[in-house]
Amino acid sequence: MDWNYLRTFLAVAETGSLAGAAAQLAISHATAFRHVRAFETGLGTRLFEKVRGRYELTEAGEDILDLARTVSVAVEDIDRRSSGADVQLKGRVRLTAPGSFSCHFLPGYLAGFRDAFPDITVDLLTSNEELNMAGRAADIALRITHTPPDHLIGRKLVDIPWGLYASTDYLQRRGTPSDARDLTHHDVIGATGAMARQERFASLDRDFRGRVICRSDDLMTMAAFALSGQGIALLPADVAVGLARAGSVGQSGCNQLWLLTHPDLRNVARVRALTRFLTQAFRADPRFADPSPR
Repeated sequence: MDWNYLRTFLAVAETGSLAGAAAQLAISHATAFRHVRAFETGLGTRLFEKVRGRYELTEAGEDILDLARTVSVAVEDIDRRSSGADVQLKGRVRLTAPGSFSCHFLPGYLAGFRDAFPDITVDLLTSNEELNMAGRAADIALRITHTPPDHLIGRKLVDIPWGLYASTDYLQRRGTPSDARDLTHHDVIGATGAMARQERFASLDRDFRGRVICRSDDLMTMAAFALSGQGIALLPADVAVGLARAGSVGQSGCNQLWLLTHPDLRNVARVRALTRFLTQAFRADPRFADPSPR
């Protein structure tokens, strides 16, 4: 039996769709469909049925699910252990990171890494969701978190300050706020949806609701509004690239950026090379310096 069939079966069972499984495994929708069909044919039974647009396990699928997970863990352990013995500075590394880092920071960093290690290829998977590191969906993850998961190892790279940001054009036209109270004379870009319930945005809305001229539930979109000169936005520094600092508001705090990997990959030379390179690059980047007074 092809191991890939089992991986795809588990991914469809977990996500409820071929599209979700394909995205998780970095394969095409057609390949995911082919794997499921081949797995069902080999077993001589249907494992899924489609219910209201979702792939639901049949009774036969339920019967083999736990066994399939056990086999998956065993195969992945073998894979990680064999990968852990790899000491050559060559091959592929899968790196996952949020959109802001993938757009603003990693292209430049990875160009430098490629110059230093031309035989190592980096696949960049842009996602704000936690990928399955145990299943090797990614080898290294950059994640914004204050509580990294216990099953992964890693290090905090930098603190990322929050602040008020606007385009230079807007600040030239309207002036830079002398302090947070001065926002009563400015246009404010606010949050909506689940993001609006975060205390930093809820506080901004309570104090300056009458000055909010547009809203979004996505930080990159809020930054785009600000970049177009529409007003001042509360943003973390990784998202505010290209904008000018316009002060701070309240106790906005800092995000923490962590670099994480699976313990079984700690001695893989190509993984170790990329983690060291990224650690140095992020910690040397002046864009993460907090300009607020201490």
